[in-house]
Amino acid sequence: MGFFYGWPLFTRPSGALAGLVLAAVLFCGGQAWADHRGRFNRFEGTATCLACHAERARSLHASVHYQWRGDAGEAVGLNSRRAGKLGAINDFCGYTDINWIGRLTNLDGRQVDGGCARCHVGLGDKPAASATQAQLENIDCLVCHSDQYKRQVARVDDRDRFVADPARMAVSLTEAAWNVGRPSTASCLNCHARAGGGNNFKRGDLEDNHRRPGRNFDVHLAPRSAGGAGLTCLSCHTARNHRIAGRGTDLRPRDLAARVDCANCHTASPHASSRLNNHAARIYCTVCHIPSFAQTAATDVERDWSLPGQVDQAARLYEPHMDRRRNVTPVYRFFNGRSRFYAFDRPADPPAGGRLVMSEPLGGIDQAGARIHAFKRHLGTLPADPADGRLLPQKIGVFFQTGSLVSALRQGLVELGRAYRGHRFIDTVRYMGLYHEVRPKEAALSCRACHDGGTRLDFASLGYTPRTSRSGRPLCLSCHGDESDEWSAANYFSQVHREHVDERGYNCRECHNFSAAYSVGRGGGGDD
Repeated sequence: MGFFYGWPLFTRPSGALAGLVLAAVLFCGGQAWADHRGRFNRFEGTATCLACHAERARSLHASVHYQWRGDAGEAVGLNSRRAGKLGAINDFCGYTDINWIGRLTNLDGRQVDGGCARCHVGLGDKPAASATQAQLENIDCLVCHSDQYKRQVARVDDRDRFVADPARMAVSLTEAAWNVGRPSTASCLNCHARAGGGNNFKRGDLEDNHRRPGRNFDVHLAPRSAGGAGLTCLSCHTARNHRIAGRGTDLRPRDLAARVDCANCHTASPHASSRLNNHAARIYCTVCHIPSFAQTAATDVERDWSLPGQVDQAARLYEPHMDRRRNVTPVYRFFNGRSRFYAFDRPADPPAGGRLVMSEPLGGIDQAGARIHAFKRHLGTLPADPADGRLLPQKIGVFFQTGSLVSALRQGLVELGRAYRGHRFIDTVRYMGLYHEVRPKEAALSCRACHDGGTRLDFASLGYTPRTSRSGRPLCLSCHGDESDEWSAANYFSQVHREHVDERGYNCRECHNFSAAYSVGRGGGGDD
């Protein structure tokens, strides 16, 4: 059941009918919705939606949001061009395929929902490639299209399924189905803010505070009444046929070719200062406009499975040992739009003292289109095969209920038809692009955060280190005498660049191993 700019997608009405439909399109809590009263008297699951929206259901069935796989042509290191959450192992909760849906018994003996499918747009069955009637009826239209709808896991016909949860709904299921519309920011946050096990655990820049953000928290999602732009998720992550635009650095597939980029709304020269505009050729906007992330809810920066589990007192389940922090400073890497991943079931042997890369951006200072982006760096210590280092899948529900990693590994391997033969631990690292919690200009980084003594950027690791020599002589002495005492350390960078770049027009390559940013060109990122 889909909507596009307020119009039901099955037909575009005209004349008097158009007036009636427009009169029914209202706003409730920020979500554009349409009254379906009179279209049906009783909601009987997805079959009710399919009576009018069968083609829309087929488009949703083919999307990444349902398939959890898609075109991974911008990903390097995988076993297949088609990839996604399914078939992959991660450094947060492991292997999705064997942790789909279920009920867990917590330490108080209470049954609670479990499984990765809690954030899937289906009703409990795994996605299949063919859009059969059973697969179409497995789609849960309301989980995205009705903010009034809530669901829970229940045993139905001897299998775990999602059903309505009346205890958490202020209206009946039928009333929730009557009041449907385009996905709101709240419905997106229900899943995307709680990935990895809790509020802001995984991404670091998406948290429940985005439901009511202030201007200094997120200038884009803050309402106009608070001085923000009043945008919603779909303002940037545009949709077409249920395919959503955007691909972050650590996401394997791209579902829609449309780019999510600051330049979609802002000009190529958004600043009054030409010097700042020149920076935009090599530095993505988020570097300056996301000076820190996880402003209110702490994010998981390291997850160590080698340490004993901790009891979450709210859920009364075990969770892995996590280091969660607030107001985290990003790390910075070049990104050209392509990423490298660890592929599940592949032997792994990290370099001595190094970490196995789960996901990292590709690109460098000398590559056209690559720009510096801001990232969350997530560290992990994960169980691996003692012989070849393959990361081992665990039945995460077993760990949540018992706190026993060995039991979880044994059961996970059984479900893959393999035997447990012990484990060792491998350190891992993942880089995750930051594109939310964008601050307004008055809260952006100042020039001195990076230059004239600022330590924000590690210029050497990014490739900015000057050459040591030129024309066979020490770099500076190749043109003039020793003038090292002319400027203090506090303004050395600014003065050197003013004299050589601004006044004499030298290209960066005169002193560095790369050309000027404005001659390299813009591009290479901005998706989330």
